[in-house]
Amino acid sequence: MSANISTSTIVFQTRQLTKRYDMGEVQVQALRGVDMELYSGELVVLLGASGSGKSTLLNILGGLDVASSGQVSYLGRDLTRATDKELTEYRRFYVGFVFQFYNLIPSLTALENVAVVTEIARQPMQPAAALALVGLQDRLDHFPAQLSGGQQQRVAIARAIAKIRRSCSVTSQRVR
Repeated sequence: MSANISTSTIVFQTRQLTKRYDMGEVQVQALRGVDMELYSGELVVLLGASGSGKSTLLNILGGLDVASSGQVSYLGRDLTRATDKELTEYRRFYVGFVFQFYNLIPSLTALENVAVVTEIARQPMQPAAALALVGLQDRLDHFPAQLSGGQQQRVAIARAIAKIRRSCSVTSQRVR
């Protein structure tokens, strides 16, 4: 994967992407033929009613779930045909997750929560630099219970960007 991605580069592409969940006798069609292209540097917002497939789409793009049919690619690499091992490596080296409920480890400081993921990344940011990027340079030694909800969310963001910073050319503007 290239470290220098131009703004005209297609980062994600889907073609006729579908996802169906079988729940006993009931089938739930979460995605129906999604076609899209997401470009480097582009800001995208997913809006939709509860149950419309937003999380399903993000889980497929993040390699946490697989499509029922169709194709999804990341920087030209076909994720649809990726093995479990390849998807694990994809998540490990190219994806930073920020979950709704933060998923911070309560017994680790903010700095340690970020360091957990940088230890498995190829060329991560320094954890303290990632926390400074989100304005938490003065909270490095605080545990999640000592942080506000917004601060905990910023630790989760720092964790995500520290892991992938150098491999995806993330901008270094401070998050507010």
